[in-house]
Amino acid sequence: MKRRDILKGGLAAGALALLPRGMAQGAPQNQPALGRRYRNLIVFVYDGFSWEDYAIAQAFARRRQGRVLTLERLLSRYPTGLVNTYSLTSYVTESSAAGNAFSCGVKTVNGGLAIHADGTPLKPFFAAAKEAGKAVGLVTTTTVTHATPASFVVSNPDRNAEERIAEQYLEFGAEVYLGGGDRFFHPETRKDKKDLYALFAQRGYGVVRTPEELSRSNASKLLGVFWDSHLPYEIDRRFQGLKVPSLKEMVQAALPRLAASRQGFVLQVEAGRIDHANHLNDAGATLWDVLAADEALDLLVAFVDQHPDTLLLLVSDHATGVGGLYGAGRSYLESSAGIDLLEPQRASFEHMRRVLGNSPDANQVKEAFRAMKGVALQDQEAEIVVRAIREKVYWPEGVRHGVQPDNTLAWAMAQRNPQKPDRPNIGWSSGQHTASPVMLLLYGQGLRFLNLGLVDNTHVFRLMGEALGIRYQNPVMSEEEALEVLKARPQGLRHPEDVWA
Repeated sequence: MKRRDILKGGLAAGALALLPRGMAQGAPQNQPALGRRYRNLIVFVYDGFSWEDYAIAQAFARRRQGRVLTLERLLSRYPTGLVNTYSLTSYVTESSAAGNAFSCGVKTVNGGLAIHADGTPLKPFFAAAKEAGKAVGLVTTTTVTHATPASFVVSNPDRNAEERIAEQYLEFGAEVYLGGGDRFFHPETRKDKKDLYALFAQRGYGVVRTPEELSRSNASKLLGVFWDSHLPYEIDRRFQGLKVPSLKEMVQAALPRLAASRQGFVLQVEAGRIDHANHLNDAGATLWDVLAADEALDLLVAFVDQHPDTLLLLVSDHATGVGGLYGAGRSYLESSAGIDLLEPQRASFEHMRRVLGNSPDANQVKEAFRAMKGVALQDQEAEIVVRAIREKVYWPEGVRHGVQPDNTLAWAMAQRNPQKPDRPNIGWSSGQHTASPVMLLLYGQGLRFLNLGLVDNTHVFRLMGEALGIRYQNPVMSEEEALEVLKARPQGLRHPEDVWA
């Protein structure tokens, strides 16, 4: 089918037939070479992370904690670049298509894992690494079966089929799985009533469910599932006393097990709840998950320093929400106050809503915002929150298609005085993903003078392959071919909005 016919037909609402044809599977204008081989590979994905998130965390660390982020140190000294994020048929990607680009080296349609829209399976990079004898680990603050980790090891047409993905993990046999998602493993909550914990134990895994069990376990293979769904936000773990391991503690448990492999290892670490906090426009939750990621990053840098045959690749898969610290006051001289006003925040919107329940009154809402967000709501703002939670009357109208009612909770505490902020002057335009380029960073021996520039997200696959000496090519699908498939099957792949993407 010719491109003009596709345009005439108005295929697949929301699908783009205008992606630059020569660039559809990469950015050939800049393909830097590493120049050496590594034994181990660590891929650290900051999910939903934008440069605005970095700027806010950088300022908070300097201004309120008196320190420099590990990420800032690496960005100032080691190879960095920008990543174009678009998927095969959309300039705005979601995590499965972005993960596929990293893991498989080709563009795919949003919604499936290591698979094309016509059902053609792709080989994820960690599967190839396992075939080469590498130990494999997945560590995440989301459900361990979520799109980003899963895209590196399994193929599935539905990123949301997490019960099936949990079974695929058992079949795949990675050495380490750590994250959330109890409901996908527990016989009481799985639809088929299978006890995946027992099945993993039969395969020699130590199964741990608490931070204490994680620290005590001496099992060489590990399945750690620490919450029913995604792990709680770091702000809630830290200030509300929720008993889950930090991202750093999970990485600390994974590294020695993987490093024991004689053939080396591959590890994906995901700071996944940065994305979720940005979907909710929750600046405090985003900040503390970025800071928690930085603590894990510091541990990984120390490991690389001690094991110079290890490459650390840090990348964001896409930006979400893009909450920016905006100028305030004459000549923007009051702008920095927004950083100080983040410090009193002690809980996420997720935790706040759990406390408030489904039928709060205005006084309960005002007290929750005062105690957990450090913000004194006006009566009218509290009533808007009450209506958003109770009646699903969302305000303003422009954020209706975000993540509700949380985006309305964020709107209720937005900056009101442009001259002298008494609330964080962090603004949001949406609770959705964006098309902006995102961060790429390499850390390892012999890389100081490498220039990455602007690359496509599929280039991560080439960097990983070069690092470990693993070379293969997955089948390529064109945008036109994908749109033909979607036209014949209008429901396409399952819509990524079914879960936070």
